[in-house]
Amino acid sequence: MVKGFRSMVMWPGYLGRCLFRYRLYEPKRVTAVLVAIMALRGLLDDLYHAFGGPGRWSMFFDPADLFGDFAQVALNYKFLFTQTLLHGSYRSWPQIFQTYLLHSNYSNAVENLANPNSQIISTLHTPPFATMTYLLAARAMDATSPLIVMIGFVLAYLLGGLLVVRAFARICAPTPPRAVVGFAAFAMCLSYPAIWMLTRANVAGFVMLLVFFYLLTVQSGRHRWAGWLALGVALNMRPEPALLVLLELLSDASWPRKLLRMAVPGLIALVVLAVSYHQAHAIYPDYTPEHIRQGIALYNRTYANGHLGDDWNVSLQIFPRMLRRLAGLAPHWDVVSQQVLFAAGALALIWGTRRAMQRQLTWFEWLFFLTALPPMSLPVMGYYHLSRILPLIVLLVLDLARNPPEADDRRLVLLGLSGLIASPLLNPDAQGPLVAVLLLTGCLFIVSGRRQPVTRLSMVPAAA
Repeated sequence: MVKGFRSMVMWPGYLGRCLFRYRLYEPKRVTAVLVAIMALRGLLDDLYHAFGGPGRWSMFFDPADLFGDFAQVALNYKFLFTQTLLHGSYRSWPQIFQTYLLHSNYSNAVENLANPNSQIISTLHTPPFATMTYLLAARAMDATSPLIVMIGFVLAYLLGGLLVVRAFARICAPTPPRAVVGFAAFAMCLSYPAIWMLTRANVAGFVMLLVFFYLLTVQSGRHRWAGWLALGVALNMRPEPALLVLLELLSDASWPRKLLRMAVPGLIALVVLAVSYHQAHAIYPDYTPEHIRQGIALYNRTYANGHLGDDWNVSLQIFPRMLRRLAGLAPHWDVVSQQVLFAAGALALIWGTRRAMQRQLTWFEWLFFLTALPPMSLPVMGYYHLSRILPLIVLLVLDLARNPPEADDRRLVLLGLSGLIASPLLNPDAQGPLVAVLLLTGCLFIVSGRRQPVTRLSMVPAAA
C-alpha cells in the first residue's frame, strides 16, 4: 500500500519532465496534443464498432440523449406546452425532441415525489436560477421549436466563451501572447470537455465561463465587483465553486479585507437566489420549498445512492460502490462510504486551508486542489463538471509562457495531469474512475510538496 502511494506521488514527476523535454507546455504544442488525442480516440471508436466490439465505446454520451440535460428538462414542464400538445404541432419537431416531450425520463408528479421506491427522477432538485432558465427556455421552445432553442444554447455558449477569452486578453496585463489567446479560445470552445458539455447541453459550461472570469479578476486584482457578481450567479447553478473564494487566503490584503472579499460573492448569490426563486415560483407554482426538498431526496436516492449516476461519474465514490456490489453488501453501505468520503474531503479542505494560510501552497496548487476536491468528495459528479479544469489549464499555459519552466517545475505536473483529465482516454464506464484517480494523484502530489513558505513571486501568476 505504501509502495502504491509512493508511485502515485512519484509518477507525476516523470510526466512533468516529459512535458519539459518535448516542450509540451507551449500553447501550440498543447493544442496539437489535445487535438491529436481526440482524433486518435475518434479513429479507435470507429474501428471498435466496425469490428463489432461489444458494449458502448464512445467519447461522448449516448446519442439518443443528445442535449438531454437542457432540452429534456425544459420539455418536462408540460403545462407550458398545452396548446402544442393539443394541436399536435410538436409533430414537426425532430424526432428526438418529440420523444423528450412525450416520453420524458423526468416526472414532477406529486405521487412520484412521495413514492419512496420511485426510480424516476424529477427536475425539482435544480436550484431556482437554473429552474427559471429552464422555464424560460420551455416557453421559447413552445413559441418556436426545441431545435431553435438548442441552437441558441450552443451559440450563446460559444459567444460567452469568446467574450471570456476577450476579457482574458484585456485583463491579464501585460497582454498575453497571441498564441496563448488562441489556445484559450480553443480550450473554451473546441476542447473535449467543452464539446462534451455541449452535446449534453449542461449549464456546467456557463458555470465554467463565469468561474473563469472570476479567476481572472482574482488573478489580476481588477474588476473585482464584476468577478464577484459572476461567481454569485455561478453559485446559483452549482454550489461547489464557492470554495474558490479561499484563493483570497493567498492575497496580501488585510484579514478584514480578505474576509469581505470571501463574503461578497455569497451575499450576491443570496440576492440572485431570492429573485430567481420568486420568478420561478411565479411561472411554476409547484416549485415550492417542500417540493424542492422532495426532489432533492429523490435525486439522492436514485443518483447518489442508486446506479443512475454511474456513467461518467468522476467521484471517488464509484470505487467503494463497485466493491460493495462485488461483495454483495446491502445498499446502505453506499451511504456509509459517502459519509466517510465527505469527511475525508472536509479534512483535506481544512488541511489545505491551513497550508494556504501559511503560504505553503502556490496559487496554481491551491486552485487545482479547490477544483479537484468537490468532484472527488461528492457521491455523484458528471464529467461535464470537469470543464472547470479548463481555466486552470489556460492560466498555467499563460504563466509558463511568461516564466519558462525548469525540468522539475511543479507547474508542468499540474498541466500534465489537467491535460489528461481534459482528454478522452477510456469508455463511459472507465473514463470517470480514471479521472477520479488523476484528480487524487494531483492532490497527493500537492500534499507531498514543499514545506517551506513560498515567495510572493511563485505564489501567484506573474501578472498578479
